[in-house]
Amino acid sequence: MQAFLISLFLLLHVMGAIITFGPTFVFPMIASQSRKEPRHGNFAAVLSELLQRRVVIPGAIVQGITGLILFFLIGPDITSPQWRWLAIAIILYLTTLSIGILYQAPAARQLVAITGSMGPPPGAAGPPAGGGAPAASGAAPGASGPGAGGPPAELIATGQRLQRGGQAMGILILVIVALMVVKPTIG
Repeated sequence: MQAFLISLFLLLHVMGAIITFGPTFVFPMIASQSRKEPRHGNFAAVLSELLQRRVVIPGAIVQGITGLILFFLIGPDITSPQWRWLAIAIILYLTTLSIGILYQAPAARQLVAITGSMGPPPGAAGPPAGGGAPAASGAAPGASGPGAGGPPAELIATGQRLQRGGQAMGILILVIVALMVVKPTIG
């Protein structure tokens, strides 16, 4: 029965990782397309934030739960050389989850608010978001607005913040996956 449970939770853990973290590797493409077609910037921001809020963060928490169940079913001694990789992976997982919840999620919400308050770029078809004129207030002093030839400084700063956090999380996820697959003996 224990072997069955280990296999079941290992399957759930691996499938959960694919479902949860797969979309995170698409976020840079969504951002890139948004820069190429700014009139879709709010849609891109809303889509990315929705995926993060409803798939990535809850899925990452479930990953921790399935990992914890596997940990108790297998009973590894993470102080022994053949299991130290798991201790490192757990620390990296907690770091990644913290970045996602404390750094990325607020920045994603901020990006949705910024892009939602902006009207479409000059020459874009359709009414501005919210039915009003493009909002210039709330932009950082000296920022260029949609009518001034570029995006607001706050939009650029928030996008860069999301990019940096996303890159850090992507690297951490890849290291965790490598540790889980290779299972190196350490020390």
